[in-house]
Amino acid sequence: MKKTIYLLAFSLSLLLFYACQKDFLQVPDTTGNIDLTKVFSTRLNAEAALFNGYRRTLGYGSSDENKYATYNLVYGTLGVVSGERGKGRLWHPSSDIADGGVTANRSVLNYGSIFNNVRTLWTVYENIDKVPDMDADLKSRVKGECKGLIAYQYLYGLKGFGGIPIVEKTFDPSDDLTAPRASVDETVKFIVKLCDEALATLPSNWDPSQKGRLTKSAVLSIKAQTLMFAARPLFNSTSPYLSLGANNKLISYGSPSAQRWQDAITATQAALTEATSAGYAIINTGGTTGVPNTKAFDDYATATSVPGNNEVILASQIEETEAARYRNESGYWTNNPFNNFAHGLLGNFLPNYQKADGTEQNWPKVGDPTRPASDYFTRFAQMEPRFRADFAGPGVQALNNPNDAKWGPTSWGQNMGNYGTAAIAGITTNRPIYSYGYGCAVQTKFYYKAGNRIWLHLPLFRVPELYLNLAEAYNETDQPALALVNLNIVHNRAGLPSIIETDKIKLKALIQREWAVEFYDENKRYFDVRHWMLPNIGNGIVGGDISEFQFQTSLAGNKNLQGSLLNYYMAKVYTAFWNDRMRLEPFPQGEINKNAVIQNPGY
Repeated sequence: MKKTIYLLAFSLSLLLFYACQKDFLQVPDTTGNIDLTKVFSTRLNAEAALFNGYRRTLGYGSSDENKYATYNLVYGTLGVVSGERGKGRLWHPSSDIADGGVTANRSVLNYGSIFNNVRTLWTVYENIDKVPDMDADLKSRVKGECKGLIAYQYLYGLKGFGGIPIVEKTFDPSDDLTAPRASVDETVKFIVKLCDEALATLPSNWDPSQKGRLTKSAVLSIKAQTLMFAARPLFNSTSPYLSLGANNKLISYGSPSAQRWQDAITATQAALTEATSAGYAIINTGGTTGVPNTKAFDDYATATSVPGNNEVILASQIEETEAARYRNESGYWTNNPFNNFAHGLLGNFLPNYQKADGTEQNWPKVGDPTRPASDYFTRFAQMEPRFRADFAGPGVQALNNPNDAKWGPTSWGQNMGNYGTAAIAGITTNRPIYSYGYGCAVQTKFYYKAGNRIWLHLPLFRVPELYLNLAEAYNETDQPALALVNLNIVHNRAGLPSIIETDKIKLKALIQREWAVEFYDENKRYFDVRHWMLPNIGNGIVGGDISEFQFQTSLAGNKNLQGSLLNYYMAKVYTAFWNDRMRLEPFPQGEINKNAVIQNPGY
């Protein structure tokens, strides 16, 4: 899609009912006047409009589409408030939110962008028939793409806000611009309806030059994820997480139903059947057992890093260095991959990963005595393939770029941050010690064999999601054998021995752990942990005491080399804010003041 999508910065000529930002549709030779007739006078211009809709909509959930917002997804915020990554610098919005939580004027998701994007796509849908040099079959496909992308955007809205206003066309100035919120049920049904209508016109595969455009597999995956969130306990409940009085159905179904889990199974099976038929598959070249397991490492690393691989059903196709900078992934600011250690792996999340033989690793806990640095290096090397693909560490070469100095400790320099003294297990030391913010490891996920590449195609739907959908839903419908079959397809690909647990509660926890590890930093956990209604979410998952490793170093030389690291320990570094109102996002206060929508409870 890189050669196909024209990244024109255009939006729309008319405001949607909520809008406070004025973005204007641009044509190639714009004079400042809006002319939809000219935009849709050629296939070139019309596809530019469509592809801009792709860029903005599929970018929603990384950080590119709203990178200039004060809050939202810049600086790895979604990973931070998911309990995956450290909160970063004091001036990062992720730090601010971790300290004070989400409020009506400080949220994670950009509500306004949802409807900017929706209007962009309805504009294309309503005008594509005017294009004279586009055949009827392609026009039909474009309409399907528009509906599929709108469904994807509404899925984000549903996960983040609950029921949101339903918009089925572009608005004219004479229209009523105060559309009310729909219920959860109405929002889910709207997404499913859009998906079903899109499926009627979309292909199973596009020509290779058009790779990245919506296919039947992508739309079926959107539908399956929608119905999974409809079935999870945040919505699938008798009463909501907090009362909204007479408006409870905006945030809850109001009556739990086992049928919702069955609907999710049916939708996921359809998505998996279509994906398999279209050539998508979990990448597993046979690495199911053994330590070390290079095949399992290569398979997972390829699936999460290599653009266009056949495990990725849909990905954001943005290839901008600025996007990489604002996502705060490896490559932040420069090609030095380790400058993003300010958002390193949290000690709270670290225990989700196992050793390569499937046993639990004995990492130090808060309050344990210091351990020699050699202990860190030994335990790091023992970890499962996904851990080694996702992270490097002080003194540890990134295994996903093993012969590249830019991906090793020699490239770190001596600017790793603040030093000070600390009391460790009752003993005061004056050795230099890293302050909080550096985590337990530094992220290298998405950059297998990347070399100088600092952009990424963020995966939005990978085939393992469909298997874990089935594992979770089968377990909820008391079918543990089927749950285990699907869970182990993902677990075994990681080179780990099969899980055999059949107790429903214990198996649920193992499935949730698999979600956490397989999709680390793929913008899923923020929603998953909230919609699962985990009772301990405020006690070390998202909120509560947050821990990271502290590394003691020698006084001279490159402090990141193995020989410079002396010892390490786990420490509580801050307390993250949590309140149950944060199960869903707040609507902007301006919308509440206009009586456009009803605010979610607690804000």
